[in-house]
Amino acid sequence: MHAGIPTTDLPIAGPRPGRLARTRREALHDVLLGMSVGGWAVMGFVQAVPAERFTPARLTVCALNACVAVLFVARTPVSAMVSPAALATALPSMLLGAAALRLAPSPAAWAWPASALFVGGAVLAVAALLTLGRSFAFLPARRPAVTRGVYRVVRHPAYAGELMMVVACGVAVGVTEALVAAFAGALALVPRILAEEQLLSTDPSWRAYRAETRWRILPGLW
Repeated sequence: MHAGIPTTDLPIAGPRPGRLARTRREALHDVLLGMSVGGWAVMGFVQAVPAERFTPARLTVCALNACVAVLFVARTPVSAMVSPAALATALPSMLLGAAALRLAPSPAAWAWPASALFVGGAVLAVAALLTLGRSFAFLPARRPAVTRGVYRVVRHPAYAGELMMVVACGVAVGVTEALVAAFAGALALVPRILAEEQLLSTDPSWRAYRAETRWRILPGLW
């Protein structure tokens, strides 16, 4: 996935010695992450109460987790990462997504507009992740640039899908909550996106892609 803070230079960790050993550690780390997220996909379905198990929201969360699990195992080694301080910019949006799901009512009680928006966001996120393929990243990191598919429309389609899912959780509660969710979601994503773009801008191919694809999240707005 993609992510920053306004116009400040974000230090990138320098190359680490022992490329082969590092890659092996990364591979083991990614396998463990994949197994963990895959476990969430299975347990999220198995442990759900019967009334929730086959709801659109529950099924799409399980599918999204399963997709992430596979990509963790298959992704390429990272070539550069931002500093730990910059990595922290990803935390607010990650925590907000988890909080939105927990604060929303049972998926079985969602009205169809909330379910439709949630599924639409999940489908967009999965399409973006599958397009990224082996370039998938959970935290701001530099891997081979991807410019095809949904990435021709906006630079961060996975985050756009994530924001739609957060807003859907608000819609499931009420109009005011939907507006709050939209504002909070956008506020949390902006620094994450800017931090990632700061790192990706060191890649000439990504700079060329940025010049061709103007919008980050929503065409015509930002």
